Amino acid sequence: MEQIAPDGVDGRRPFTVHVFGHTTVSTPDRTLRASDFTGVKPRQILELVALGRGEPVRKTVIAEHIWSGRPPRRWQVTLESYVALLRRALQPGVPGRATVLCTTPGGYRFDTERVRIDLHDFEERIRRAGHTTPAQALPFWESAVSIADGTLLATEPYATWAVDARRAHERALHAAAAAGAEIALALREAERAVPLARLATELDPLAEHGWQLLIRAELAAGRRAEAAHAFHACRAGLRRDLGLEPDVRTRELFADVLAGHAV
Repeated sequence: MEQIAPDGVDGRRPFTVHVFGHTTVSTPDRTLRASDFTGVKPRQILELVALGRGEPVRKTVIAEHIWSGRPPRRWQVTLESYVALLRRALQPGVPGRATVLCTTPGGYRFDTERVRIDLHDFEERIRRAGHTTPAQALPFWESAVSIADGTLLATEPYATWAVDARRAHERALHAAAAAGAEIALALREAERAVPLARLATELDPLAEHGWQLLIRAELAAGRRAEAAHAFHACRAGLRRDLGLEPDVRTRELFADVLAGHAV
């Protein structure tokens, strides 16, 4: 199986685009931060192309997003000028079409032979976790979660396209955390299950499955008080926000906590 290099170690792909947290690009010479892309629109072009995970992103789509549905009359010329600025920021002195930002018919993409994208790495680990044994899958779930160590596209708190991407990613991250916790519990790795289950509850506090995983993990780790606290936090949130009580399975787990049973 091909190895996935840890962050910053892949000599074959010397550029890394980070869209978790505030947008940055690590190059062989320096790190470009959100303010280094010569303006908001060049930075947003970078982010939108990164969301393509190496697949072409059409110019019409980019224009629709960076001008909030109202591109100017000569938007294509203006867009291409922004792309030129972005390329110069990424690779000063390199001819435009030789840069890591490639032109495709009607759009742009990153050269994934030279560029890593952290969001793509996150999704690749999830894909691999789903195609191997539980013991081999657990490190992939854990590393996927560790990559997503900040809010997706935090530099774009209000742009509709960024908000939509963030919501989709949060669902994927919640599913990854819950799946990892399930496998860790099945492997009797309670200490590894706890942080994954806790993340699931933080991402969706009203989803009881995450709380059930956390109660099970804390109890399996021998921490009855923490397991009880998880149950009470779950019940308080459901009562406050939905006017509901925990379901039968959650209450059964709390009974196990009270009885001191392992689960």
